[in-house]
Amino acid sequence: MIRMTKVLGILLLMMGTLGAFTIDSFPKNGTLNDVFNTNCLQMTQSQQMLKAYIMKGLNSTFDNPSQDLKRAIPAYDKRFRQIKAYFQQRLKDHPESIKAFDRAQQIWDESKKILQAPPTKEGALKLKANFNRMIPLLLQGSKPAAKGGLELLSLTGKLCRGPMKITNDYLLKIWGVDLPDYEADVENIIDDFHQHLNELKANPLNNEKTLTLLEKARKGFMFYEMMYNSKSRFIPSLLSRKADDNFKIIRAIKAEYKKELDSQKK
Repeated sequence: MIRMTKVLGILLLMMGTLGAFTIDSFPKNGTLNDVFNTNCLQMTQSQQMLKAYIMKGLNSTFDNPSQDLKRAIPAYDKRFRQIKAYFQQRLKDHPESIKAFDRAQQIWDESKKILQAPPTKEGALKLKANFNRMIPLLLQGSKPAAKGGLELLSLTGKLCRGPMKITNDYLLKIWGVDLPDYEADVENIIDDFHQHLNELKANPLNNEKTLTLLEKARKGFMFYEMMYNSKSRFIPSLLSRKADDNFKIIRAIKAEYKKELDSQKK
């Protein structure tokens, strides 16, 4: 197992010359489906920025985390404010939504400063806690608009964030960060992943392509279950690439669901 992960690591290092992720721009003149989907992406990509921060703290140059953060932070910040403005205007008669986005903005503003500073273990733990608070607020803020199947997009986001959170916690442990609840947290994430996967498999919007992708996501998640139960130490570059590969699979599933939802409105 150790030899295999070393070989995979060499291959990944040869591939890791570009950034790991891109912050898509806000969909100007987009539909509710477009903006809701972007808000879901906002939640997941907070975990990608945390991963880049940790990789930078580990002194890893794989996928150039320093450049990723330099490019992602201002783009994420701009998109955050655009999403917030959209939903606070659309849901102006829902004070709980306005309050949720205001609180999420405060958390993000604090997190942005941490992301812009040199990485520390304390900073990583603060970001992890902040994003765990911010994500539910973004969900809460957009919840009154989550009708007509949009809850499905939220569920795919939850499916995507599970492997990313396991990756980040494992990378934190490699960095030497103490995570006393690591085992319980990972086991909960594993249980939630399978629950969310089964719910997605049962939804009526599935087609042959989404079912194939969901099965691919299930098989991909077996890596995380193996990693959690393994006594071997996995290299950061392998974990980072697997997390990003999973993100791409789930994003493809979400795109298919959104296409189906869009067609129903025509």
